[in-house]
Amino acid sequence: MRFAVFAVVALAVSPAPPPPRSAGLTVTASSATPRQGGIVAITVRSERPLPELVLADGDIRSRLERGADGTVFRGLYGLDLAASTGPRRVSFETPDGATPLAWSFHVASGRFRVQRLSVDPRYVEVPKEELERVKADQARVAEAYRRGSAVRLWTSFARPLEARSNGNFGAPRIYNEETRSVHAGLDLAAAEGTPVAAAGDGRVVLAGDLYFSGGTVLLDHGAGLFTQYFHLSRIDVKEGDAVVKGARLGASGHTGRVTGSHLHWGARLLGARVNPEDLLALPAWPLSRRGRGSLN
Repeated sequence: MRFAVFAVVALAVSPAPPPPRSAGLTVTASSATPRQGGIVAITVRSERPLPELVLADGDIRSRLERGADGTVFRGLYGLDLAASTGPRRVSFETPDGATPLAWSFHVASGRFRVQRLSVDPRYVEVPKEELERVKADQARVAEAYRRGSAVRLWTSFARPLEARSNGNFGAPRIYNEETRSVHAGLDLAAAEGTPVAAAGDGRVVLAGDLYFSGGTVLLDHGAGLFTQYFHLSRIDVKEGDAVVKGARLGASGHTGRVTGSHLHWGARLLGARVNPEDLLALPAWPLSRRGRGSLN
């Protein structure tokens, strides 16, 4: 879950309830009923300058981006695809630990449809000789997420290639009529060798061949946001590279656990598995001249 507001823009709410107010704070969000796997843009305005403002959601604490005068704070909030539906509440904390404002909202169902797929049996029951590799891959991915920048690096997003998705984000999957998993991304149909571009500005935190995802690139966009590019037939970047939106990352393929050539495009926001297409609806958010992510 994540609310965020960019002044007049909304991701689509009809009609929105009055913004919550408390202790001189007003919050505006792009959706009052975000769905499972959704991204919400939030803006909090204060009647007096504050040094910082933190969004608190259970054990997760996310510092909102501070405007130049300390009266406007912005951020993104992501709902994991497995988030419980129904009423939910988050709060905003000031430096003294007080919670002057709490916001309640309703999480709607993602209405994910089941997919049944037939794949190479070794991607259902991993051979013993590959177990150590899978374990090493998992550790490598976890470390990549830990290396994320605290500072926002992106300004806007675009599709990594020109293709429509089949809308299978969040789909429960049954492989070879036995193994179940959840698809935490979107599949974009693309012939092998189709150029794949960075969806937004960021930094490459992982580039390599992994057992399940094949040719893999992970981009860190800062402030807890990452995008994923799986099943690549070739990789044209290396870890540590800074990339801009539209820069070539590699080419689509059918490596790893696949049924055919395509691009798996995924996103994570503060650990939540979110729908990457929601990134396309976000309004442009320029970086400060100093590149520190503060608002102008």
